Amino acid sequence: MKNILGLILIGAEFWSSPGWGLDNPATPVVKVSTTVVTRTSSRPKSPSPTGLSLMQTALLQAALDRNGFGVGLIDGQAGSRTTLALRDYARSRGLSEPDARAELLADPEPATVVHTLTNEDLASVGTAPGDWVEAEKVASMACASLDEVLSERFHVSRRFLQRLNPALTNWSGVTAGTGVTLPNTRPTSWSVPASRLEVDCTEYRIRAFGATNDLIASFPCSIARKLHKVPVGDLTLVAFAPNPNYTFDPENFPESARAQEIGRKIIIPPGPRNPVGVYWLSLSAPGFGMHGTPHPETIGRRESHGCFRLTNWDITTLASMVEAGTPVRVMNVPAEDAE
Repeated sequence: MKNILGLILIGAEFWSSPGWGLDNPATPVVKVSTTVVTRTSSRPKSPSPTGLSLMQTALLQAALDRNGFGVGLIDGQAGSRTTLALRDYARSRGLSEPDARAELLADPEPATVVHTLTNEDLASVGTAPGDWVEAEKVASMACASLDEVLSERFHVSRRFLQRLNPALTNWSGVTAGTGVTLPNTRPTSWSVPASRLEVDCTEYRIRAFGATNDLIASFPCSIARKLHKVPVGDLTLVAFAPNPNYTFDPENFPESARAQEIGRKIIIPPGPRNPVGVYWLSLSAPGFGMHGTPHPETIGRRESHGCFRLTNWDITTLASMVEAGTPVRVMNVPAEDAE
């Protein structure tokens, strides 16, 4: 059974560790009105290094996402996250990579859907101040524009979202009832439970394995910038914090003149642009965890102070697959770079 945290923890993560209040609101359930559209596009197709057009690569990325093999932001670009997701999908199905790609491209699911905007969508737009003191004053660390809200909810880069909707040039003027073309991505929850996780610190991926040791999902992640701060070895998941707030502590930012000027701890409210995103999973190594991020474009490299970062949608899916006590093996940590 999941152990849901309701307290403030202090840790060693780049953003420090989040604090959780008992009165944190539950993440709202958003009803999505969708209409299926076809895969075809009249827009010019640009070749990619894989030989697929931009739209075909986006189709492949959406299919990988729906099957639980995250690519980060769907953008039509065949980068390393897409390559590794395809490799893991092929492994999970016992296929060669060419056969796996062909299978995904032939997926009968449509590549895109038309989402009819609701008043709830429009109300999701808010603000996320960059200054700690100003951030303390807002009710939620929200997405600052409608295209940012849709990027977060449908796992798509804002640039590619614009390519899918060339007529929508003023997102601040879009009204409820407008249809927006978006990638057909996976639901938040995952029905297949994971019996264990592996964190691959060379390929920057977290892999989930089922009861029979079969690979069932994988997601790109970021790891510690300084490799000696990676919590290596066999760990377990300890506790879960959906929709966490975040404790800013100036002691964790000695290099910041602004942090020292503030000189006090600050509680930053929950929201998708909270420094630890929309979910925190505590690990048995004190002060370390897996969590979301307000910057999904940064996933898949070394950047934190020790925790493992995922996109908000991937950490939410991962949290639905695991429970307190699930084993986590942190492996394949490269040798520390020479100074």
